Amino acid sequence: MRPCGLLTWPARTYVSQHRFNARPTAPFRCFLCGHIESNRHRNPRGRALTTAAAYQDTADRVPSVKQQAAEHRKHVLAKFQPAGVIVVQGKKDMARNSDVMQPFRQDSNFAYLTGIQSPGFACAIDSETGHFTLLAPKLDPQLVVWMGAQPSLEDLAAEYGADACAYIEDFDTMMASNHNGLSIYTLPENAQNLQELTGKRSTSGGLHFSKSNELEDAVSASRAVKTDADVACLRHASAVSAQAHMAMWRGCQAGMHEHELEAEFLRVTLGGGLRHTGYPSIVAAGRNAATLHYDQNNALVGKDELVLVDAGAEYRCFTADISRTFPVSGNFTAAQRDLYSAVLQVQEHAISLYQKGKGWKEEVIRPSRQLYCQLLLDLGLAKGSVDALLDNDIDKLFQPHGLGHFLGMDVHDVSPSGPVPEQLQAGHVVTCEPGLYFVDHMLQPAYEHPQKRGLLNQSVIDSFRPFGGIRIEDNILIQPQGNHNLTEAAGMVKSIEDVEAACKAGS
Repeated sequence: MRPCGLLTWPARTYVSQHRFNARPTAPFRCFLCGHIESNRHRNPRGRALTTAAAYQDTADRVPSVKQQAAEHRKHVLAKFQPAGVIVVQGKKDMARNSDVMQPFRQDSNFAYLTGIQSPGFACAIDSETGHFTLLAPKLDPQLVVWMGAQPSLEDLAAEYGADACAYIEDFDTMMASNHNGLSIYTLPENAQNLQELTGKRSTSGGLHFSKSNELEDAVSASRAVKTDADVACLRHASAVSAQAHMAMWRGCQAGMHEHELEAEFLRVTLGGGLRHTGYPSIVAAGRNAATLHYDQNNALVGKDELVLVDAGAEYRCFTADISRTFPVSGNFTAAQRDLYSAVLQVQEHAISLYQKGKGWKEEVIRPSRQLYCQLLLDLGLAKGSVDALLDNDIDKLFQPHGLGHFLGMDVHDVSPSGPVPEQLQAGHVVTCEPGLYFVDHMLQPAYEHPQKRGLLNQSVIDSFRPFGGIRIEDNILIQPQGNHNLTEAAGMVKSIEDVEAACKAGS
């Protein structure tokens, strides 16, 4: 069934003049409002909205920035025991070249604690009382001509829920007045910059900061368990990103460049109000899909090829991370269907294991690898037994990356155990992204390996090699009971029948 103006953008088809033509959309049920043939998300001419208004429903469900950041600080302070003042610095503008700046994206930890998306800020938080002081850059008044009027300290405090707000150049004085004698803790990556910043100005030799691994652990542990507001941000990022993926499918035709598909993804995400992607988009046609982090996106798309796209936009720094593989022609060939079905089967099995309390390595990874190896045998890519394939890591030749990772304000998000969980907890958001690739750099040495070569069927592998690779990736919220697939909830399809139908919606 075709999606509505909220679920999809206007159906598009690529034509030789290198433009996208709008076509009428058919009736369907909107995944957010539930209405069939709803005009709620259409403009007066009846065409689907291509602006942020189309996604206002999901954006409206997210609490305010200051409410979200206040909850984050509360969680961090509950995990941080030492008494003193926590000082964290945000990012500054970075030069791209000459006097041109890079598009600004805030440091994730600072955005988590404050919600601020502008450069040059810092903050001080009393670890016992929670008193939150925002430290703002004091800009040259002449810059108003170029940058517009800057908010007052009072306005900043009100907007971000700060108990006090001061200019960062008055930091030493503020600390001496309000926090004299207290220990100062900061994140390891902030320590040197803050020491240099205050030391250059201070008449008393500067303030002394303690790099605190305990603070880093408290922030990481808090970020690993998402609040309801965090999940709402991920839902919104997923809603826009999912429709951007399917817009690419509808507009794809042989003879396009990969970057033209990427441009369609950006058209939809920017139109939806999401100005940043969470990572460089991977748009890999044919053999390019065998390069796991391919991001050149400049090759032509062939009519019989598959295109692997790994792309996600972010909202308030929380990013979606979605991968899909679709046929340029709109139909999977028999061989492509076999490979795609195998990857999908592994993913669906693995997602069923994403349960609170499950150990990642033994209770999620191992059974997923066992199924993967069985499917390698079923496809004729490998020979022998499942145990022999596991013992020789044959599955890792075809999937050289992990099954999943934490997701949040960073695409490979943080936790006390790093980007990969040790045990799943309620509130974790973890990707599930099995893939099957034909990477020459992995396979050629295996053909010469005394144990591995006898477990591989090279002629069958060579027949699949032109497809490059397949990946299917969803974002999974671990709940107290079961899990919730944020990607599917956003309307993102993945069955063979649904992918083919979505591809043909633009023809």
